[in-house]
Amino acid sequence: MALINPPAWMQAGSYPARTDRLALTALISYPGFGVDEATPMRIRQGVKPSYQNYQLKVRPSPTPNMTVIVSAGFAYVDQHDAGGQGTYICVNDSDVVLTVQPAGGAGQFRKDTVVASVYDGEYVGSSSEWRLEIIQGPYATSAGTTQRGTLPNNAQVLADINIGPNQTSISAGNISDLRNYSVAAGGIVPVSSSIAPNRLHPGQVLYLTDTDVLEVGTQAGPKRQLREYLRPSVSLQQSAPPFNQTGTYVDFTSAAWAPITVTVPPSGMVRVSVAANLENTNTSTSTCHATWRASGAISVGASSYNSVTAVGGRVAAGRTRLITGATPGQSLTITPQWNISSGSSTTATVSGGTLEVTPIP
Repeated sequence: MALINPPAWMQAGSYPARTDRLALTALISYPGFGVDEATPMRIRQGVKPSYQNYQLKVRPSPTPNMTVIVSAGFAYVDQHDAGGQGTYICVNDSDVVLTVQPAGGAGQFRKDTVVASVYDGEYVGSSSEWRLEIIQGPYATSAGTTQRGTLPNNAQVLADINIGPNQTSISAGNISDLRNYSVAAGGIVPVSSSIAPNRLHPGQVLYLTDTDVLEVGTQAGPKRQLREYLRPSVSLQQSAPPFNQTGTYVDFTSAAWAPITVTVPPSGMVRVSVAANLENTNTSTSTCHATWRASGAISVGASSYNSVTAVGGRVAAGRTRLITGATPGQSLTITPQWNISSGSSTTATVSGGTLEVTPIP
């Protein structure tokens, strides 16, 4: 390898299309896999991300038949015919309908692959164009043994289509979305955790689409999860409970002490703190509890692990408990509760209550 001269866009310079492609290559994100490190001019090829990642998405026809539709979008395809020849930008400005070849007969299964492929007559063949096309796979005796056909050298896989014997239409269930996403250098790459790059450059950031987590490359080499700060939610007690029941845990009304609802983070952990002034002077052993229960993403009942308690006298106290194992992405509601063993509102007091709920990244 040597210096490539003249550099792109130099006044009075004359250079091949490769130089423009290399200029684009320089602006696209690092691939992040060990296999690419021997070829430093490689990029992370893929599809341009968009809202809900609709660009170049493969979907079935509204009336299912043996066609699929590829939506509009951009693809960045690296040059693999010769290597180190830069990046092609492929643009589709409307839906494209592709025809799937007829299915095989009894016992014949097939995996076809939808690709954005580039053919460059400067290096191979005579065509100079990019295509959206379906590469037919060989027949197999079962769905589990199907393989892709031979893909073009310069191609970005968009989807696999699984086809069974005598099949006459393609449904969403037959289509496996396999798009990679590519962004400009310094951008955040959306990617599933199962196929995420593991050799990021320092500061390179991934958004793991299946776990809602951000990861960053470090100077030392390994990537780590980005530290996120999630603000706590706080509810303050507004009025005393009626103390009209004994020996049971009773929810505060929303007006007296409002519950808190949060979204469980990917860790499945939420920290709950409760504090209050408590008293029950009915007898020397009468108790008064300020506590909480959890519902929604996980169920947690009131217990000694999440209660502050007064026995016979007055106590000002707080307690914190870490909830683990809640379902990420679901809502979790923490509801304040009270409990007295005996007595009434003339002997028992819960005041100054504070409930704080903090999702833990």
